[in-house]
Amino acid sequence: MNPRFIPFLLCVVVSAFTLGACGGDEAARGGDPVVRDSAGIQIIENPAGGSWTEADRWRLDEELRIGVSSGDPELQFGSIVGLDADSEGRIVTLDGQARRVRIFGADGTLLEAFGRSGGGPGELSQGLLPAPSGLFVDSEGQVAIPGLGNQRLARFDLGGQALESPPIALESGIPMIWTRSEDRALYQQIRRMDMTGGNPLEGLTDDIVRLDQGSATGETVLTLPAGESVSMGSQGMPEIRIFAPEPIWTVLGDGRLVTGLSSEYSLLIQDASGDPMAIVRRDARRRPVTESDERALRDVFRSAWDEQGQVPQEMVSMLMEAIQFDEQWPALARLMGGPDETLWVQRVEPEASMADLTAEALQAGDFGSPSWDVFDADGVYLGVVEMPGGFMPFRFVGDHLYGVHRDDLEVQRVVRLGLVRGGD
Repeated sequence: MNPRFIPFLLCVVVSAFTLGACGGDEAARGGDPVVRDSAGIQIIENPAGGSWTEADRWRLDEELRIGVSSGDPELQFGSIVGLDADSEGRIVTLDGQARRVRIFGADGTLLEAFGRSGGGPGELSQGLLPAPSGLFVDSEGQVAIPGLGNQRLARFDLGGQALESPPIALESGIPMIWTRSEDRALYQQIRRMDMTGGNPLEGLTDDIVRLDQGSATGETVLTLPAGESVSMGSQGMPEIRIFAPEPIWTVLGDGRLVTGLSSEYSLLIQDASGDPMAIVRRDARRRPVTESDERALRDVFRSAWDEQGQVPQEMVSMLMEAIQFDEQWPALARLMGGPDETLWVQRVEPEASMADLTAEALQAGDFGSPSWDVFDADGVYLGVVEMPGGFMPFRFVGDHLYGVHRDDLEVQRVVRLGLVRGGD
């Protein structure tokens, strides 16, 4: 289960009751990859060790940290659900708890703050409705915020002025994951499912849609097999299978798409039109799901549904009975495009601790390894880059990686990391 899928799963369950709401570390340097051709598609079997030498290796150094644990409320973050930077280095954040957008200069100085809870123009969902599910600075320098709670793509200029916000239609499917490309076009993954249970998920697909500028609709560029984590049963009750295979995907800097399943280390690289180009493979170790894991994860979802406050208590026990588990944890957690058209792959941490696990921790990728595998533009494995402990990356903008750090007290701060190439 992709950690970014957690909010979608919780939202599906809430929506069922509230109509209209929404392995192992890198080894020493290995040999060359084995490349073969199959019907015009390259298959790249990568060795355990990467091609980087010690002198070549990349690293990430912290450049900037924004946020305080007390004091100015505009510098305190409750739950950062969206983060981006514009072409001038201004940092734009979305606090899902406060329903507030904050814009900082490249030096961390607060420039603007706007947004509030509510359902009116310029407002970002309200009450117990799901928080917005991301924030992006688009190709026109405008802020786009997808929100299932208000069912619209809220749009603002960088001064906080509300712009026309197109509706998000949920009738034919639910947007699960949003991202943007290097050219700042918005993409979304839509799961098409009938919330009444009249049309089961079986046989349906997930569509990757490139949105038109300023719109919540666009062209389907890729169709993937539907994930298996959640569907609606014949009685309208969610059927949930934790760690079932889910699609994972990203957009590289040149517009190519990379897709795969969370259950295996095999990734398909396609051109911007969706035509296959190469398959990239590497070995990965998967961890069996134990009874202790199941108990801890059931507690996470029970607590999350209780906190949502929208699932009737008499239904919680039924929902808990609906939860099933795959036999193994996923192999992969996330994909991310990086500088120089590189592909960054987060494996699932085989020895991840289940202590003090929360829905927020799952969403933040805490079961994903801090060691990210890096592949070059041709799919050749270069090596590992270590992320700081407690850091969740959102996206690269040039050679800068923007993300959120959570300390031991769950206090969040915005962090900018700079990429240092070997030899620099």
